[in-house]
Amino acid sequence: MKKDKSPAKIGTSPDTSHPNHTSEHRPHSSLFSSRVVLTSLPHLDTFGCTKVDAVEEDFLRSIEASWTVRGQEKDMYAESSKISSKNAMRASLTLDQGLEEFYLSRVSMKETSLTVLDGPHKGLEVPLTQDMFYIGREEWCDLSLPNDKRVSSVHCELRVEKKGVRLIDRGSRNGSFINDVQVNDAFLTPDTTFKVGHSVCVLRTTTKKTQIDIRFSDDSGQLVGQEPAMREIFTLLPRLAKKGIPLLLTGETGTGKSSIANVLHQQSQREGECVVVNCGALSPSLIESELFGYEKGAFTGAEQRHQGYIEQAQGGTLFLDEIGELPLSLQPKLLDVLERKRLRRLGGTKEIALDFQLVTATHRDLKQQVELGEFRKDLFYRIAVMELHVPALRERKRDLPLLISHLLQQISPDQYIKVTKDALQALKEYHWPGNLRELRNVLERSLILVEEAELDADSLLMPHSHQSLPTEAPKPQTSPQDIRTMKDLLADAEAAILEDVLNALHWNVSKTAQTLEVSRSWLHGRIRFYQLKRPTD
Repeated sequence: MKKDKSPAKIGTSPDTSHPNHTSEHRPHSSLFSSRVVLTSLPHLDTFGCTKVDAVEEDFLRSIEASWTVRGQEKDMYAESSKISSKNAMRASLTLDQGLEEFYLSRVSMKETSLTVLDGPHKGLEVPLTQDMFYIGREEWCDLSLPNDKRVSSVHCELRVEKKGVRLIDRGSRNGSFINDVQVNDAFLTPDTTFKVGHSVCVLRTTTKKTQIDIRFSDDSGQLVGQEPAMREIFTLLPRLAKKGIPLLLTGETGTGKSSIANVLHQQSQREGECVVVNCGALSPSLIESELFGYEKGAFTGAEQRHQGYIEQAQGGTLFLDEIGELPLSLQPKLLDVLERKRLRRLGGTKEIALDFQLVTATHRDLKQQVELGEFRKDLFYRIAVMELHVPALRERKRDLPLLISHLLQQISPDQYIKVTKDALQALKEYHWPGNLRELRNVLERSLILVEEAELDADSLLMPHSHQSLPTEAPKPQTSPQDIRTMKDLLADAEAAILEDVLNALHWNVSKTAQTLEVSRSWLHGRIRFYQLKRPTD
């Protein structure tokens, strides 16, 4: 998907489809409620789309916000449906910007449907009732085409925006086509036909108007964000939870992958627990027994039967965090358990039937690990039936006001917190290598010393690395007698970066390893190799 380029608008003739489908309106009472309705100049396109920059009943959960909008100050109030008004946290963000950035966005457009004109599912029709609409062979897709073998599992998506309906190919095997031209990202006009696999589809509109909500939170209100990558996660989680599809979450450390796994478990309504296993934190000598369990007498010290983490997730969700750290020797055994849904404890003879939802996460590139022989290809395909990438915080800068308000509610639910414009700007300018985890830490420690419940730029306790993290590698000497090998130059650069980050984080090895996304053992080895020394005061 092209991120920074405006897609082309392409018009044509007819084609579209899917069965009768009703979109259940999901309430947003836990997040977004306002008593003010603001409208801006409408944005119109060929679908009659109008962006309504207003919200009727939903703003950030438990937030009182004071905004300066179009020269007039509007006071916004919201009450959470899940906590009493007595304990509701009120956070005030003083910002000179429009409310549309923080609200549920609403698009008014002509009623639109997608119809399959040709192919195995000819005649199938489905209305376009939500902002993200998926086409593929998977049963949970909005337009499901299981009999079209040239269609990928999740082939493409239609995204409703203020400019119109946008077609985005999802990296399909056989591509998406408009007028026999393959496209990755393009706006569609009414009666435009496009082809996926053997299926020819068309968008058709009526004269009747409808409204489509573009939501900036998941159903539970625990996840917030405006960025398309986050909205995609909000849209897909209920479907994945309902179907029990294995999900792989990718993204940097601290981006909130565990929170997403927990929300998925809640939405699955499974009666069992969500069992969280950090594969990178388990001792190599104990990981097999901890995962698979053991019988009494299975080995020295096994004095009683022990249920492993996999068995503990029975009837619930198994979340294997940092799955890329799982030893290669154990991967075949895990694959067997996932394939057959049966487990045998160490030292046992009886097989145990299993039923759990599988969620895995990693900050590594598993496809690259597969190519390097460090991760089994068959296991990768088993755990990544659906893969979602969680963006880094530096890629979500316009989500910061939402995230700050959400985190302040969790940190200080009974206190009125005011976040000033200069504080927000300082937070936006920081690069956040630790992502959401680091943002929460900054807010928590800043609030400790705040006396008047107001966070301004001066009261923010930002990481020391804000100024001291290196931005450039050491430049090599250019005189002939000083020319050195590439290996030596790279070693110098690595040593300099490690020393700078260690100093910036006061030689906290664990935090440095987390920030640089390396293991502590690797970092300790490099410290010894380069003979790095902690500076003395």
